[in-house]
Amino acid sequence: MSIITFVSEDLKETGQTISIAAIATAMAIEHNYKILLFSTDYADRTLENCFWNPNKRKSIFAKQNVLDISNGIEGLVRALSSNKLSGDIIKSYTKPVLSERLDVLEAPKTPNYAQYLNMAKNFSQIAEIANETYDMVLVDLSGKIAKEDRANMLNISDIVVVNLLQSMSSINNFMKLKNEVGFYRKSSVLLMLGKYNPNSKYSNKNVARYLKEKQIPMIVPYNILFADECGEGRIIDYFLKVQKIKGYDNKDTYFINQLRGTTQYLQYKIQEKLNGTI
Repeated sequence: MSIITFVSEDLKETGQTISIAAIATAMAIEHNYKILLFSTDYADRTLENCFWNPNKRKSIFAKQNVLDISNGIEGLVRALSSNKLSGDIIKSYTKPVLSERLDVLEAPKTPNYAQYLNMAKNFSQIAEIANETYDMVLVDLSGKIAKEDRANMLNISDIVVVNLLQSMSSINNFMKLKNEVGFYRKSSVLLMLGKYNPNSKYSNKNVARYLKEKQIPMIVPYNILFADECGEGRIIDYFLKVQKIKGYDNKDTYFINQLRGTTQYLQYKIQEKLNGTI
């Protein structure tokens, strides 16, 4: 139904990966969507580590995957080169997190950067084929792929979410990019502040005002417990624990409530795109 690509133009860590993990998990738990979370990074398992610890324990919420998924992206590239790739085949090479709701397509495992770059040429086509089977394909787009392949992914995306830091340099960098590259002036390009601190003077409202944006950037607040659980493959456990917490002034309920606002806004913009109004 929709390809949503998350991208950052900053060299520093923006919290993009754990933000997309949070958004995908929240959507999968609260809505009856079939979501594919597509990791495109090189030599980085941050996204995968949000869901599985180093010994790859299985989530108790997912069905056992009896197929060989050890060559995820690599296997899909081979199938694509043989003209045998379909949405159903893609599902066979993913790792399930929540049965029939959330799957993860792991990043290439090759340690060879040249091989990685060669596989990255196929990322956008894989995303398009996956979109035939899943309601949403959420792409964690790496800055390590070639500019042409990065542009291909952005161009096929229904929504592009640009991750910014709460800093003047990040804000100014995006303003320059927006002025120089017409793509970033599209209404389907949204802004998001990851690792968000509500006490910063660079609040989402102030960022919107400075950039003269009508739309206030989405946010994913920084939460230390959530970050810790992501590093131990316990993101699902975190969400289930927080659901039992009462009190709106709690830092974890604040995180969940703000995240819920972000996912609702994102769904609204997706629907606008599908209706042809943006």
